[in-house]
Amino acid sequence: MNQSKKYLKRIKPNLKKPWLPIFILIIVIIAGMIGYWLLWHRQYPTDIVDVLYMTIITLTTVGYTEVHPLADGGRIFTMFIAVFGIAALFYVFTTVMENLVILQLHQFRRKKKMMKKIDKLQNHIIIVGFGRVGQLVTRELVDTGEHFVVVDNDFIEDDIFNLKGKILTIQGDATVDETLLLAGVKRARAMIIATANPATTVFVTLSAKVLNPSIFIAARSDDYNDIEKLKRSGADRVVNPYTIGGQRLVSLTLNPNVVDFFVTNFMTQTDIKIETIILPPNSSWCGKTLEEIDIRKKCGVTILAVVREDSTALNPGRDFVLKSGDQVLAFATAENIKQMEKLAFE
Repeated sequence: MNQSKKYLKRIKPNLKKPWLPIFILIIVIIAGMIGYWLLWHRQYPTDIVDVLYMTIITLTTVGYTEVHPLADGGRIFTMFIAVFGIAALFYVFTTVMENLVILQLHQFRRKKKMMKKIDKLQNHIIIVGFGRVGQLVTRELVDTGEHFVVVDNDFIEDDIFNLKGKILTIQGDATVDETLLLAGVKRARAMIIATANPATTVFVTLSAKVLNPSIFIAARSDDYNDIEKLKRSGADRVVNPYTIGGQRLVSLTLNPNVVDFFVTNFMTQTDIKIETIILPPNSSWCGKTLEEIDIRKKCGVTILAVVREDSTALNPGRDFVLKSGDQVLAFATAENIKQMEKLAFE
């Protein structure tokens, strides 16, 4: 929270104070009222409303008839009041308009609201980089309904999906700890580093792991030679987007029907998911077989695999015994997955 206050204080625009023009305007109004009182009170019945009305219509140049007749001295006084009053009004108006333009350019109020929303996030995802890959990642997370924050230096790259105004963003250098703290790195569960610069990726990975050792980091790497370096720096997974693109092209060529099935069910229908849950020590499933928990009958969930330490049991049989710490990969709708998690954590 303190980081957010420091950030808002740093980006707060330097607005011009309108006190001087307002003070001048008040002096002109008071002088006008006193002047008209002195000009009229001996010859005509005059009250405060008369002198205030005459002063205001003179300042605003509306051109109404004079409250009482004025001699040459009164007309000269009126001209002075009009000149100084209009100048004071224009001074106030330009100051206010300049402040409005500054606020619009800085979008301070929008950033303040955004920081309040970011401060409330828990177990969210941080995306570093809003280039082409970062925007693709952002669109996927928007479709899944996940909570996330995007961090980028400038956000000047073309927004190909028109998402910039609909997402939470922080403009800053992700290699700086302060920027990551603003994004809630200590409360985040995962980070996706989509920048193309390997040095930046390494720095961000190291910083994030120091601030939150348990955070899961998926990093982009365009060069095979950088993959091991990124893993040593703390990245849990390293992805080469060109490799994935090549594999996808080959799969579409050799097995188009299979790829179409996965695209239809997992990319266009966001309700169908493959999720992983880790069994806690106090889970009621620990020590039981898949036949005993009968999860398919109770929740309509299919167990695809169980990962235990370094081994993976694909399509485990009904006599497979679950243990604490097992990672259970399940395939079902989002609602069925929630039912399964509820049963697993009882």
